[in-house]
Amino acid sequence: MKDDLRYISQCLSEVNPESFYRFKNKKTLLIGSNGFLGSWFKDYFQYEGIDFLGFDISDGNDICDTIKLPKYDYVINCAGIASPEKYVKHPIETLDVSYVGTKNVLDYCVSNNVESVILFSSSEVYGTPDSENIPTKESYVGTIDANGSRSCYDIGKQVLETLSYNYFNLYKIPIKVIRPFNFYGPHIGLTDNRVVSNWIRSYNNGDDICVYGSGNQTRTFCYAADGIAMILGAMLNGKNGEIYNVGNPSPELSLIEFAKSFCKYTNYDKLKVIDYPDGYPSEEPLRRCPDINKIIKDVKIEPKISLSEGLSKTINFYKNK
Repeated sequence: MKDDLRYISQCLSEVNPESFYRFKNKKTLLIGSNGFLGSWFKDYFQYEGIDFLGFDISDGNDICDTIKLPKYDYVINCAGIASPEKYVKHPIETLDVSYVGTKNVLDYCVSNNVESVILFSSSEVYGTPDSENIPTKESYVGTIDANGSRSCYDIGKQVLETLSYNYFNLYKIPIKVIRPFNFYGPHIGLTDNRVVSNWIRSYNNGDDICVYGSGNQTRTFCYAADGIAMILGAMLNGKNGEIYNVGNPSPELSLIEFAKSFCKYTNYDKLKVIDYPDGYPSEEPLRRCPDINKIIKDVKIEPKISLSEGLSKTINFYKNK
């Protein structure tokens, strides 16, 4: 992983050395530090010797209390319940984290006059865009069912964005909202039932690699080191009050195609297409592919790690563990 952390530093220092080195001398509050993205930020801050406080959430209630901490210069809020099976079981808590938790973070930022804050929305807010809006720009207004099994997560992220919009306009907080598109890589939770997590767990256990539904739903996947570099770039050099897609726009693959690629890279031949299991929300978007021109224009960082390289790094990480 040190190669990935060094790569993130190179991306940031090459674009704007002044802001990068200034950031290294400031204090950062990292909320949700033990999750997938939080673990990447934590590793990176430790690698660079950046002064940070990792503030974890155990069940969502921690962040739903008023944040009583001293002043930090930068805030990254990774808190969220992103596992489909978990948010189906805990829909109210999922909404609470998105609304009450985000409001508490923003109130902390108002009180402490932070220099920059990163909040995480989701590509889920787009629903299923029509073919004319693939790749999907930030300006596209998606349609989401308010009464579905995924709604607690999807609508919760829309609420997070509305809070951010209003806090920025009322209090001029330096907010940047990130819409991630299918990150994967080391630290991805092997029990959270996202697609790459499921496949690595199945591969390690000698079980079938399972694709849910028709398998024709398409996705693009972004290796986490690329995503973290782009997000930190947005924190340091992005425009306040803006929403940024972060992901890799190519290749866009059906899940069957992606599963076959996974099996090819692992030399594994146990692949099945099955119905959605009980407890897993079936109303998933049919296509998801980001237009990332906005963040490239503002931040000058774009993804460079290929799918084959990223999968190899991810699989080797879990082999070694």
